[in-house]
Amino acid sequence: MVKRHRRFALHDVTLEGEPIGGATVDAWQDDDGTERWAARAAMPAQLEGTTGLLTGTTRGGAVVSGRVRIAGGQIGPRSPRTTLVDLHGTGALLDDEGAKQAG
Repeated sequence: MVKRHRRFALHDVTLEGEPIGGATVDAWQDDDGTERWAARAAMPAQLEGTTGLLTGTTRGGAVVSGRVRIAGGQIGPRSPRTTLVDLHGTGALLDDEGAKQAG
C-alpha cells in the first residue's frame, strides 16, 4: 500500500542541463518504507538519452534535483516535436540545502 503520497509541480526544469519546461512529481513511500518518486514532463523530442540529472524549482522557490531514468514516452499532445515522458527517480530527490524530498 502506498503511503505519504504527495504531488507537486516543478518549473524551470532541466534534464542534464537541457531545458525541458515543467514537470509534475509524484513522491510516495512503499509498503517496505522505501521512498520513491517519479516525474512526468513534455520534453523536446530531439533530446536523447535514458538517464540524467533532473533539476527544477518548486512553487516555494526551492531547487530540487535527482537522478532519473526515462521509463517511457509517447508523442506529446501539442506536436510531434514534443514527447511526453515518464521519468523514474533512481535515488534521492534533494533540495538545494541537501534535505531529502523523496527517495
